[in-house]
Amino acid sequence: MIFEKIYHSYLMHLNEQNVRSRYEGRENWYHASGAGFCSRKLYFESVEKIKPTNLPNKQSTRVMGLGTAIHNEIESSLLYYNNINKDNINTDNNSKSYIAKYLLHNFHTEGEIVLPDLNVRGFYDVVMEDCTDSTENPYIRLYDVKTIGNWGYRSKFSKTQANEPSRNHYMQLATYGLAVKEKFGHLDSMDLIYYNKDDSRMKSQSVPLDYLSKAYKYWFNINEEHAKGLPLFNLGTSPTQKWMCGYCSFKDHCKPPTFK
Repeated sequence: MIFEKIYHSYLMHLNEQNVRSRYEGRENWYHASGAGFCSRKLYFESVEKIKPTNLPNKQSTRVMGLGTAIHNEIESSLLYYNNINKDNINTDNNSKSYIAKYLLHNFHTEGEIVLPDLNVRGFYDVVMEDCTDSTENPYIRLYDVKTIGNWGYRSKFSKTQANEPSRNHYMQLATYGLAVKEKFGHLDSMDLIYYNKDDSRMKSQSVPLDYLSKAYKYWFNINEEHAKGLPLFNLGTSPTQKWMCGYCSFKDHCKPPTFK
């Protein structure tokens, strides 16, 4: 179908633009979004700089494109909130200070983070300056938006079964948190915002701040391990879970064994 071909070509064009603007010439940096993933995958990507061959099919590319579109729309709405409220000024006669009447939250979106000592770069989704209690010393809240299908959403927020945290999601957010804390001087909360692509429900999941130290330790260990060469296969770290090999873009190069 011609529409499918044109749309796929357009999505590939957008992806190439994104890669050129964000990563071209910086291939030796680890990607923050890779936190918690297979150590061998990170090695192929940022140390050997191998070109991936197991690329997503057209349907998977459209699914990822939908997630990107939702991300962009949510982030645009936050900037819209900033813009429409920035001129709503209320004068406090007692202190003679000017306080935004409605702008109790100021949003920053798609900010670059760099952790030179860990050789990690990335882009956070949302940082909110929460001025509910104070405009001079706002709470700093970090958010990452994740789009998932109905099955994943229900299993994540089911009331009838215990749900383990998404390690990669937690570690990715905490990696951003390391840089955000350094930039703003403190970090008061981290949350994942899950968007159900099937019915547009949204729900948040709080990430404990102790994941900041876990993320630092993870990247420190990655650097130490990669300094010795390509990591050996070790289920739990290379790969973190055996099913991930089937979806890895470096599968042909890696040639993983069958894990039992």
